[in-house]
This record gives sequence, structure tokens and C-alpha cells, in this order.
Amino acid sequence: MKRLNPGSASGHHHRAMEMELNDVLVNKPVVESQISKTSVSSAVRAAAQWANYTGCRWKRACRQYVRRKHTGEFFETMYKGLAWDEDVVDGRQKSVNLNKRLLDHFRDLAASDQDTDEVRPGKVDLQYLNDVIADGADPNSTDRYGQTVLHEISRAWSVDVMRFFLERGADIRRPDCYGVTPLHVAAALDYEEMIRFLLKRKADIDAKTNLDRQTPLHYAAKNDAVGAVRLLLQNGADISAQDYKKRTPLQLAANLDRSEAARTLMELGADAGVKDSDGQLCITAMIDKMTSVAHLALNQFHVTDRMTRQQFYYLHLLEPEPPCKHSAPGTCPRENCASEPTSPLEFIVHQGKLDLIMHPVVLKLITVKWKLYGRMGAWILLLLNFLFIVSWTTVAISVSVIRNEEPYVFPEDWWRVFGVVVALGLTVVEVGREVAEMIGSRTKLRSWQRWYERRINDDLRCTHPMWPEEKHFLEEQIKLIRRMKGNYLQDPWNIFDWLVYILLMAVFGIHVADIFLLSGTLRDYSLRLFAVVIIFLWLRLMKHVRAFRVMGPFIVMLGNIVGDVLRFLFLYAEIFIPYACAFWIIFGGQASIPSMRTVPQLLYSLYRITLVDEYEFNAMVEVDSIMAHFLCGTFLALSSILCVNLMIALLSDTFQRVYDNALANAVMQQASIILQVEESMPRLCRFYDDQHIHRFCAPLGEFYDDDIRTDPKRHAEMKMITTQIKETLDEFLEIQKEVNPSEQVGPDDSDRGSGGRHSSSHVQGENLKTLQRLQMDQSQDLSNLRADIKNLQALIHQLIQSQTSSCVGCDVNGAESTGSETIKAPTFSPPGPQLADSSTLKILPKETTSVTDEGPEKSNSKAL
Repeated sequence: MKRLNPGSASGHHHRAMEMELNDVLVNKPVVESQISKTSVSSAVRAAAQWANYTGCRWKRACRQYVRRKHTGEFFETMYKGLAWDEDVVDGRQKSVNLNKRLLDHFRDLAASDQDTDEVRPGKVDLQYLNDVIADGADPNSTDRYGQTVLHEISRAWSVDVMRFFLERGADIRRPDCYGVTPLHVAAALDYEEMIRFLLKRKADIDAKTNLDRQTPLHYAAKNDAVGAVRLLLQNGADISAQDYKKRTPLQLAANLDRSEAARTLMELGADAGVKDSDGQLCITAMIDKMTSVAHLALNQFHVTDRMTRQQFYYLHLLEPEPPCKHSAPGTCPRENCASEPTSPLEFIVHQGKLDLIMHPVVLKLITVKWKLYGRMGAWILLLLNFLFIVSWTTVAISVSVIRNEEPYVFPEDWWRVFGVVVALGLTVVEVGREVAEMIGSRTKLRSWQRWYERRINDDLRCTHPMWPEEKHFLEEQIKLIRRMKGNYLQDPWNIFDWLVYILLMAVFGIHVADIFLLSGTLRDYSLRLFAVVIIFLWLRLMKHVRAFRVMGPFIVMLGNIVGDVLRFLFLYAEIFIPYACAFWIIFGGQASIPSMRTVPQLLYSLYRITLVDEYEFNAMVEVDSIMAHFLCGTFLALSSILCVNLMIALLSDTFQRVYDNALANAVMQQASIILQVEESMPRLCRFYDDQHIHRFCAPLGEFYDDDIRTDPKRHAEMKMITTQIKETLDEFLEIQKEVNPSEQVGPDDSDRGSGGRHSSSHVQGENLKTLQRLQMDQSQDLSNLRADIKNLQALIHQLIQSQTSSCVGCDVNGAESTGSETIKAPTFSPPGPQLADSSTLKILPKETTSVTDEGPEKSNSKAL
């Protein structure tokens, strides 16, 4: 019997076994009058031949078919499958029509699942497909992009469906027009069972696409298919395969922000020290998008050899070279060299990654650059700014001291004119350097944006029309790049510099006007402005002092305090303004209250109330007793108690956060000055050999000592805790002696005769009273002792838990070593003599009389 609608998938989903049986019976010649048992059994066996195949959907396809954006909105599937034909197929062409029916079967199944959010369990009608192929359909028929049914089966269908088509002549290695094979599809969708089946059937594991030259491992990596990555590598996939831009699967995963795939590739031995054809380092993309994976990648650049006691830092892998320097002649056009790749250190500093700045490799890179040209550049900047500040300070003081009618009298005042000229010259130099830095930062950003956008457009031209997710991600990256702003204005110190320059130009203009107009008002304004500018000038010196690690954390604290102060001022203004109005309404402008006659006086008086300073409360009581008590009491409570304590809490939190990362903040400030020297003093870098790292740090070998090093601070803390334990145990022994006075009997008591029995009984009565009194004191002492022991136990457990962090701190301090060899720190020796007391040995268990291999901390905990 014929099917009612062979081209519709809906007509295939609801057929029962009877329909399959009827189809078989129609195709077999049997006698209508009778059906023997043999014929029925043979029909059933023929119908049951498809029971060996599973035509259901791959289970994981239901979960991976539709993915979400980070915003929560649905977008197109990762892989759409077969494309719908737009041209009308001529029905007279039988083979074309059969091929269309073959492809439409899978298209209808996919469309039925896309109608709703829930994926309905469709099933491939293998009997129908078998009939279509038997009638002349080509199992290798393709859509307009060259995709066969094997591509669709690799996306979402059972392995048995793939086996069904392979048994009927389908080509497992046939790619589409873009070079994508079924193995690419299965690898991208993390279909491990299909990957095993395809590899078993001799699928090409190293097949590359036509445009972007990517292997199935590339597809698995850029789609975060962790299981497929492991499976492909286990079956011999090349982990170092390169695409058209010489990107390995690891670098492709890093560029597309696939952290899990990147981590897996790192665990399986992928090299993180590679770069693409544009010179962009793989580690740079990791630092930008995946910090935790970048930390693992940096570990590859630090190799230790315990046998030879050597350690090697591959610092050249953190310094990119311009593309034009390492490309072959004629292969790097000028437009491709518009920008140099961004170094990993720039990303670390600009994004403030404190956890990466403390990695030993990054620390060593900063140390090498600091010794090479960073220290010299920092001192030059510091000295120039110091001269700049001193010159303007001299000018301001000279203007304030000499108050004659003639501001400048020659030739007596030649030194004053010379000071003004020097100050103006240094100002021009500083402003010129700031302008050059600002223009250079903007130019570098524009050049980098064009360069990176060109890279993304190259990838967009290689995207497959039926793989929309990658195209969507790349388009979002272009929008993100266009919204980026330069790094110059992101540094608050640069904004502070321009504020100082504007104030200097204003005060110098007023001073020049005072010279020609000889106005007392202008002189007063110029002196006031000079006084303010000098304060800002000296604060500006901290910008260049922060390069030195001793001052770095404190300057970071001051920078963070500014934000806390602004938040406090907003809250304080919310309270100050309405109370100022209330005080003016009740007490303002009255002669009996001199501090509130004018608005400025009133505002200053309220500020003094906030500081709990003296104010005219009695005078306010005489004017209005009720409102005086109400306004002063509530304003004191809100401003002095609430706001000031909140300010203290904010500052304490800031101090604690910065202090916890004091060393990291100091290193971060030093690295920022190094980058500033590289941008503003390129000649200084070239003078000290800008290729030094590539020549002498590939790798940089140093002495290595794997002995355990102890932090001196932790050692002192352990010694203090041990002393406290000893003092507490001694106190406990004294209490025991008082409780048991019978043990302290003198040696002459045994010589006493029977004549002293009466006196001894009297003494025993007195001792009994003393014992009762001591027992009462003992209960209080024992309770105090228990509290002390509990506190000591908490301290010991805290010290044991922080032992690991102390070792990490020692490694960080070791990384700051400026020499070529690290100094072996003294090993920790437990304070044994302090516990080796005779009184202590009576209280401690036997096992605590010696320090075990577990360390003094655990021995003391056992004693407690």
C-alpha cells in the first residue's frame, strides 16, 4: 500500500508496526485466500529488520539544540543543519525529486522541533528512507551548501542512523562546500558516541576546512566541547595543528573565550607559548578573557630542575614582536602592520589583575625590565617633577614675600625672573609630554581597533552560513571593540595632572595681570591661588613615587580613600544642608549669636559642631531653648556619631583590602611606571637594548633551592604563642600546688615526736580552713584557665591553617630577589628549650615531650 504523504515528516511519526507489516505484505506475493504461518513469520522478520536500528534523536541534542545568550535571550542554534532549498524542483526529474524527498525528511524533523521551545522526540522513518534510496535517491545528495544527510545525522541523530546510510553507500569523508565534514559537526557538538563511530569507520581526523583551515579539534575547541577534545586527542589528533592564521586549538579557544576547552587542552599538553601570524600571543588572549586558565599557562614558562638546582624563566614568550619583524619579505603588507600586538603585561596592568601580577614569571619580567630601564626612567621622571615642583614653589614664595609697589625691580630681582622662566620652561616640557602621551594613547587605541577589527573580519569571511553562533560572537566582539576607550583617561593621576596645569595657567595669568595693572585685588587673588596650587603640586609628586615598592601601597590607599571620601561627602551633604537651613531659620542673622550672623559663619559653625568643637550653645538656648536642644542634639547624633563612624568604617575597610594585597599593589604600581617609560621614553628603551629579553631571557636561568623557607613574621608569631602556652601551664602548676599543700611538707616534720600531736591537730584544722578558702579561689582560677586554653587552641589552629599561606608568602618574597641567585632562607627551628621545662613535662603527655616531624604546631595542639 502507498503512503499518504511521503514528503511529510508528520505522516511518519505515528505509524504503528501494523503499517510496517502491511508494507511488507504488499511487496510480497501471497495468496489472498490464506496466509500460512510461514509467510506471516517471514513478514514479521522482514518488518523487524529495522529493530536493529535506533532512529531516535541523540539524547544530548535536546539539551544542546538551543543555547542562551548571557542576557538570557534565545538566539539561533549552534548548527542549523541542512539548508532549505529555495528553487522549485521539477517534478519530472525523478532523481532530483527523490534526493529532495530524502533531504526533506530530515528538514521536516528539524522544523518540527524548532516550532516550540520543547524538543519533541522525533524518529527517523528508516523504512521510508530505504524505499526512497531503493527508488534511486542518492545517499550523498547535498543541499545548496554541499551538506549531506550525514552532516545532519552527526548533529542530532543516533549512531544507527549513520550506520544505516553508510551501509547504503554514503561517503563518510565527503565535506560540504566549506570543507566541513560530519566529524567536524560531531566534534563541535561534543557528540562522543558519534565521534567514536566515525573514527572507527576511518573518518579523516585531520581534515581541514577550505577557508579557515581548521581541523575537527579546532571545531571542538572553539565550541567548548571538552569531551570531544579529549576523545580526538586520544585517537591521535594533532594538538599543534594550525589554521589559516597559524592558530592552534588552544589559541582559538582563548580568542573565542572557551575557558573549559582551553583548560582541558592545557592539561593535555597544549603549548601556551605560541603566537599567530599577526604576532598575537596565546597567553595575551587568556589574560584578557580567562584569568584562571592564564595562571596555568604562565606555569609553563617557569621550569625547575631539581637535579641541577636550576630554574628557567621563558620571559621572551611574554614579549610579542611586531608582525613586520618576524614575517617573511613580501608577506606582511603595510596595512597589516598598523599596530603592534598588545603585550600580556599591558593587559595585566590595565585590567588590574593582582592575582596574575604576583605570578613568579610576571614578577621576574617586571624585575628584569625594572633593572634594565625602568629604574632609570622612574628616577628621571621623579627628578623632573621634583624640579618642576620646587621651581613653582620658589616663585610662589618670592611673590608672597616681596610686596612692593613694583613687583619686579631690575637688576635686583633677576633671580626671580630666572625662576619664573625655569618654571615656565619645565611646565611646557611637562604639558608637552602629557599631550604627546595622550595623543599617543589615542592613536595606539585607534590603530589597535582597526587591526583587531580586521582580524575579526577575516574570521567572519570564513564563517559557515549554517553555524550562526560563531558569527554572532564575532559581531559582538566588534561592537565591544568600538566602544573601548583609551587608557590615558582611565588613570586618575592624568586627570589630576591636567587640573594642576589649569590651576598653574590661571595663577600665572593673574600674576601677569597684576604686574601690568598693579592691582591689590589681583595680588590677593594670585596669592590665594598660589597657596592652593602649591598643595596640589606636592600631592602630584606621589604619582612618580609610586614606582618604588616601599611607597606603592600607601599611594594606592590614598587613591582609594578619595572614593570613600566622596561617598561620605554625599551622605554628609544630605544631613548638612537641611540642618543648615533649619539653623538659619531659627538662629541666623542675630547679634546675640556672633558665629551665625552670616551664612559662611553659620556653615563653619555647623562644621565645628560635627567635630565636637566649641560652639555657642548657651546663646542659642537663650534665643530658643527647645529648638536649640533639638537641633544641636539631633545634628550631633547624625553628623558626629553616624556619619563620622561610617567614614571610619569605610576607611578601615579600604586600608584592610589594600594592606592584604600590599605587595601586589606595589608591584602593580611599579609595572604601570614601566609601561609609562616604554611609551614616553622609547629612546631610553632602545638605548638599553629593547631586544634584551628575546636575546638573554630565552630562557633566563637562575639558581633554585627547593628547601622549605619560613616566613620570619610567622616564626615570631609561633614563638609568641609558645611563650603564652608556657606561661599558662606554669600558672596551672601554681594552682595545683596551692590545691595540694600536703605535698609541700618539710623534711623536719618527720622528726616530731608524740608530744606534738596536739599541736599538729591544731595545724590541721587551720590547714582545712585554708584548703576551703583555696578551693573557692580555685574554681575562679580554673574557669579563667579554661578560657585561656580555648583561646590558645584557636590561635594554634589558626596558625596551622595559615602555614600554607605563609609558604606562599615566602615564595613571593623570594621572587623579589634582585640577584641572579636566590638566598637560602634559614629553616624553621621550633622553640624546644622553652617547653623543655621540668614543670612542663609533668603536665604534657609523653608524646609531646619531643617535637615530631609534623611540626611544632601539631605537637602543641596534641599537648593541649
